[in-house]
Amino acid sequence: RDTFCSAACPVLHVMSIELEHAIGCNVEFKRICHIHPNGRDYLKAVGGVVIVGDLKDPHAQVFCQGHDDFVTCLAVSHAGQLFATGQQGENADVILWGFEGKTQLSCFQEQDHGIDALAFSHDDRFLIACGDIVDQRVFVYDTTSCLIVAWAALTPKPTLCVLGGGMVRDIKRRDTQEYQFAACGGKNICMWHLDPVRGELQPHQVGNAFKQVREYICLAFTQDKEYLLAGSTTGDVAVVLMKNRVVQTFVAVCGAGVVNIVCTPVDAGCRFVWEVAAGGDGTVTVLAGPTAVDIHEERQIRLDGPLSSLSLAPDHSEVLAVSTFGTACLIRSKDLSVRPHSQVSPGALYDVVHPANVSDHFLTCSGDSLVTLWDANDYTAKLRCSVGTRAYPLAACGTEDIFVAGATDGRLHCWDCSMGQKLWHIDNAHKGGATSVKLASNVRFVVSGGAEGEIRVWELKTREMVSTLKEHNGRVNDVKLFPNDQYAISVSRDRCLLTWDLRAEKRLTSHRERHGGINCLTVASNQTTVTTAGQEKTLTTWDLRMADPVRIIDLDEEVLSVASSSDDAFLATAGTGQVVKVWDVRNEQVAFSSLGAGHSRSIQKISFSPDAKQIVSVGLDHSIMVWNCYG
Repeated sequence: RDTFCSAACPVLHVMSIELEHAIGCNVEFKRICHIHPNGRDYLKAVGGVVIVGDLKDPHAQVFCQGHDDFVTCLAVSHAGQLFATGQQGENADVILWGFEGKTQLSCFQEQDHGIDALAFSHDDRFLIACGDIVDQRVFVYDTTSCLIVAWAALTPKPTLCVLGGGMVRDIKRRDTQEYQFAACGGKNICMWHLDPVRGELQPHQVGNAFKQVREYICLAFTQDKEYLLAGSTTGDVAVVLMKNRVVQTFVAVCGAGVVNIVCTPVDAGCRFVWEVAAGGDGTVTVLAGPTAVDIHEERQIRLDGPLSSLSLAPDHSEVLAVSTFGTACLIRSKDLSVRPHSQVSPGALYDVVHPANVSDHFLTCSGDSLVTLWDANDYTAKLRCSVGTRAYPLAACGTEDIFVAGATDGRLHCWDCSMGQKLWHIDNAHKGGATSVKLASNVRFVVSGGAEGEIRVWELKTREMVSTLKEHNGRVNDVKLFPNDQYAISVSRDRCLLTWDLRAEKRLTSHRERHGGINCLTVASNQTTVTTAGQEKTLTTWDLRMADPVRIIDLDEEVLSVASSSDDAFLATAGTGQVVKVWDVRNEQVAFSSLGAGHSRSIQKISFSPDAKQIVSVGLDHSIMVWNCYG
């Protein structure tokens, strides 16, 4: 909003930020992405945030925030009015959400350490929550009263999947008053019988008529609930007859474990079972047969990597498949034709930067070894370039034509921005890793900082080292170039802020923090004002012409990244506090302007777009957050 002053006082605009879009998905956890029963929306977890998005509109996202660590499991009610999430960590809570208002209805805090699986009963009346191997408890909650109905000791241990299975049936296959849930994990499959009147929850083991021993990781009921299908780590599906709770047969599916199964309805005219299975080897397989015992493979396709989630659309026409590589695809059920939906970075993120004078694209460095060029207009991955299988990128920089990255193995890499073609690489640029890279504005050389404190200048045409500057005694955390490309400035874990004359190959000035290392810096357009932050938990402003700091602001977190707007009016900071903070620095009394919460792990880097309309933040929670700036 605007702050109006008298005629003698200039008008000051207070900047506020709002979360516009989140890129990410907790693909390391199974069944974390679902198509909503309305057929239009999807739900997925990104770090500790649940995103409700539109399948057709990438800009339509609603953020549900309530967790403070990774969301490990996500369940959607059959009617679509509710969804539930569980997390890992110290506050291993289960949160029940209302879908219509995207609001938190209840937070269940009974369990500790982690939640491994959640499921709604067939009528959405109850929610079952299975704790991890440390917690070792199962709770059933009433979704209307939000009270505990029953609890029991965990079985199997661990429970990797739980599923609502309708009502328990008697010998004549008539429904009784007890609810049943199926659970699997390790070498066991268990049926939980819930008596909601007495508050009793009893386990019943599933028998095996064969000598084969399997480890089970996923479950699915046939539509008539007469058979239970269990996927195993050996790549086959066990078919369980619910009448006697005994495994009837095993059906081979894939070569690296069946991680997800979905079943479509049985045709009314003839008894026909049809299912889709997702494999750990990246395959999606259609199995069909006259009965569940007689199913066989009909068709199979292979995606880019092992699959973590498989969700069936309400009209059964397609499934949403998500791979551990971060690729989400919509697959037609009948012919297995694939339509790409979205792409995320599945690993922790260490750097984000906008290429020079480019506001609608940004680069990220991820722990999955990829440097990704993102299009901010539709949030798609324009290019994904790998630095190798044994390393991952730590820092990147770019122009409209090329981008350069430094990796943990000490190499520097360069790619073309149009096609992602590898142009060159430099081996052994830094021992222990290249921690910071900056391209000159004339694109004639690149400056890099290393883990052992050295700063090196490389000519792009010959890829030869022009000079090396070694005065830092610790890891170089950040390097910036001045607009004339002759001078550079660096900060290090050794507490020093140094400026350099690259042409003369000598240090010009030195400033030092008292106690802690410096993590980041930003340089104002006047080229004399520098703001740093680091382990001392302060935001320090320096005048390079003076020995002592101009201003020190005490903070409640260790700031890992700082960025300034192009007009020097605002600073953005982020770090271990997991929030993005915007500061108004236009007068001597620096004012806190706005705060953006969304990350659930430390934020490693933030970047202001050149037009100062957006801030992009990345963190160890595997998420990219795009914030709109107003004011």
